[in-house]
Amino acid sequence: MATSVVFVGVGGQGVVTLARWVGEAALSAGYDVRIAEIHGVSQRGGSVEVHLRFGEVYAAVVEEGGADYVVALEALEALRAYRYLKEGGLLVVNRRVIQPPGRWFNVEEVVEAIKRSGARSCVVPCFDVALELGSPVYENAVMLGILARLLGLPQPPGLDGRNREAFQRGFNLGASCRL
Repeated sequence: MATSVVFVGVGGQGVVTLARWVGEAALSAGYDVRIAEIHGVSQRGGSVEVHLRFGEVYAAVVEEGGADYVVALEALEALRAYRYLKEGGLLVVNRRVIQPPGRWFNVEEVVEAIKRSGARSCVVPCFDVALELGSPVYENAVMLGILARLLGLPQPPGLDGRNREAFQRGFNLGASCRL
């Protein structure tokens, strides 16, 4: 049996790094892992999408309606990607909106839209915790901790100082996502 995860966000948020960390944690736990990076215009702040499957897997790409988890480091990207979620899957969303050029989205309205989507969801304050730790660069490590708790995976090897602290804060936050 395989676990399928789709990671989404905006270029520069560390989506690819987050997926790599989860893959390393799954490998260290003894799972077979496949990753497919699908990044559009990520270098310009565009959408980033990474598919990861671990367990008994033969292909990396997750079909629409086939993901156990969709993990969004940015809330607008969650609205684009929840189509990947299978029935009973979980949408894990960082409570952050990165404003696209020429538009303004209120984070509360985006969170409400996520709730109205019908997808089982958990909205978490990764960005806020990262700022408490000194930089938004840690939001992916906070999300990593949440996922480690949800997926039953260990901390990946080689995580350094402040990222370890962010991981632990996220691991503690992960308890709120068990629905």
